Amino acid sequence: MSNLDAPLETTPYSEKELEQFKKQLLEEQKETEDTIKDLRESVDSLTANQTDESSASAHHQGDIGSEEDEREKFLAMIEKENNKLNKITAALDRIELGTYGICEQSGKKIQKERLKAIPFARYSMEAKENNEKA
Repeated sequence: MSNLDAPLETTPYSEKELEQFKKQLLEEQKETEDTIKDLRESVDSLTANQTDESSASAHHQGDIGSEEDEREKFLAMIEKENNKLNKITAALDRIELGTYGICEQSGKKIQKERLKAIPFARYSMEAKENNEKA
């Protein structure tokens, strides 16, 4: 059994590597928080416009429907970004706990290349592919 096949209990990455991943995660966390803030401002702006338009007598139902669609789109994007933020927070917690880089399904090492691309990944590529097939 190779080293990659053995279940791990502690992170397979060095302190230096963990610091790099932590830095990347903190940057993504800040970007995600900024995106959420911008999206919320867009929703607030749409809501304010809708309130202004609903008080005016000359508004078209199609415009109101389009604005509602836009609002729903922004709310869905906020939800997606909040989910990402939760995953980032969980990854930062795993760094602190010493379990970062360990697949939650197989207990094997998550490849460094995968973590560089998606630093909050919880599963190895093998486990992710198996989950998608199931």
